Amino acid sequence: MYKTVDSSEFIELVRAIDPTLANIKLKNVRVEKNTGEVSFIFICDNTVNEELKTRILGVVEKVTPPQFNSVKVVVQKIVSNPELINAEIFKFISENYPSISIFLKPTDIVTAEVGDVIKYVIKLTADGVEYATRGGVLKKINQHLSSRFCSEFAGSTQVKQAEETFSLLSDEVYFSQVEKIEHRTIQVEDVVVVDDISMGSVAQYIEDTSAGQVTVCGKITDIKERVAKNGKPFFIIHIDDTTEAISGVYFSKKNTLNKIRDLVVGDAIIARVTVSEEVFKGQKQKRFTFDRINRCTFPENFVKKDKFKKPVPTEYKTVFPQSANTVRMKSVFDTDTSLPSELTESVYVVFDIETTGLDPMSSGITEIGAVKVINGKISEEFHTLVNPDYPIPDEIVRLTGITQDMVKDAPKISSVMPDFIKFIDGTVLVAHNGNMFDMKFIRRYASAEEYDIKNKVIDSLEWSRKYLHGLKKFDLHTVADYFGIVFHHHRALADAYATAEVLIELMKIKNA
Repeated sequence: MYKTVDSSEFIELVRAIDPTLANIKLKNVRVEKNTGEVSFIFICDNTVNEELKTRILGVVEKVTPPQFNSVKVVVQKIVSNPELINAEIFKFISENYPSISIFLKPTDIVTAEVGDVIKYVIKLTADGVEYATRGGVLKKINQHLSSRFCSEFAGSTQVKQAEETFSLLSDEVYFSQVEKIEHRTIQVEDVVVVDDISMGSVAQYIEDTSAGQVTVCGKITDIKERVAKNGKPFFIIHIDDTTEAISGVYFSKKNTLNKIRDLVVGDAIIARVTVSEEVFKGQKQKRFTFDRINRCTFPENFVKKDKFKKPVPTEYKTVFPQSANTVRMKSVFDTDTSLPSELTESVYVVFDIETTGLDPMSSGITEIGAVKVINGKISEEFHTLVNPDYPIPDEIVRLTGITQDMVKDAPKISSVMPDFIKFIDGTVLVAHNGNMFDMKFIRRYASAEEYDIKNKVIDSLEWSRKYLHGLKKFDLHTVADYFGIVFHHHRALADAYATAEVLIELMKIKNA
C-alpha cells in the first residue's frame, strides 16, 4: 500500500533492512516520462546482492505513487577512496569556483579518514581562503561529496606559501590566468542520459564559449528534423541558456534517433558541442555542432553572474594626459560665476574618435581625443593616434586627413584602452552623437580588453535638439557655429574641445 514518507525517514527504512546498508544513500530518482518508469539510484560502500536489492525494491514500492507503471532499483558501489575524493574536490572547485582554482593544484588537497568522518584540507592563497570562507564554499563541497560518497565530510582551508607574489584582488594578478574566470557555469539537474553517461551536470555559459569542444545547456526554442543527401536524418536544434541563443546541427545515431525525436520546444538539454569560429563580412561568428546530448532540468531560478572585468589601471603606461589648451579667445578657462552646479559638481570627460568606418564590429579606431572638465573648466587632455589594424579607405583619409602612414607607428587600441579607462574613471562621459556612434566603438574595444564601462553618458547631439530650438541641423559644426566656437572639424582632439565648450553652453541653457 502506498505511503507518504519524507526523505530522511525513507532512507532510514532502507538502512534498517540489513547492516551492510548502514551507509547507503539515495543519489538520484530518474523518471522516464514516456514509459512511466521510475528508477531509484542508490550508492553504497558495500556490495549489494540481488536478494538485498529485492528487499530494497519492496520498501521503494511502498513509497512510490501508484501512477508509475514500474519501479527499478539500482545500487552503485562507491567506496570513499581518498584519491577519488581528492579528484572530486578538485573537479568541483575548478568547475564552480574558478576564481579560487586559478592557482590550485591537485596536490593542494589532502584527505584522511578520522573515525566515521572523512576530513580534508584545501591549501589556497590567502585571497582564496578569504573567498572560500565568505562564500560558504566548504559547506557546498561537503554537500556535493555526500551526494557521491557513502561518508560524512568535514573540510578546512589553509593558506599555502605563495610560489610567486600575487593578489587576486589587486592589479598584480596574472590576467592570462584570470581568463579562466570567464568560464562561468550553470548547474543543471535531473540529467537523463541520451548520448553520454560521463557528461555530468555542469555547463559553460554559451556567451563565454570559444573555439573547441565545450559543454553547454539550455531550453530548446526550436527543433527540426531534416534528411541528408545520403538519406540519414539530422536535426537543427536551437537552444537558449538566457546568456545567449544558439543553433546547431545534430547528426543522429541509430540508438538515439527516437529519443532525439521525442525532444520538443521547452525541453532542456545539456550537450557537448564543437565550436568553430569564422569571419563573415568582417564579423567573427561561431558555428555549433551538437556531438552528444542528454536531457536535463534547467535551474528554475537561474541568475546570470556578472562577467569578470579588470579593475581600473593604477597608472598610465602608453598615453599620458597633458594640461589642456584653449581653442578660442573667450575660453572656458575664464572665471565664470554663472556656471550651474550640475556642471561644477561632477567631472566630465568629453571625447571624440576617428575610425576607419561606421560599423564598430568591422572597423578600427584611428584616433582618440578627450578633454576633462573639472569645476566647469577644461583642465586636461588625452590624445593619441591609434594603429587600427584595418585599412583606412580613401574617403576616410579625405575626411579626417589621417593616413595609413600616420598611424603605422602608433600604439594599438589594446595598449591605449587601459589608459583611456583610467582617464574616464569616475567621470560622466560626453560625446556628440555618442550613444549612436562613439560609445559603440569604445564599448567594443573596452570589452575586448576585459573592461566594463558603467559611466553615465550624455549625448550633446540629443541635448542640442532639446534645447536649441532655432536650429534646423544639429551636427557638431552647426552647433559650434551657433555658439561661436571655431575648430578644425574631423580631428578627434579638436572635436572633443569643441564639444566640451558646447556642453558648457548647453548646460547653462538647461539650468537657466
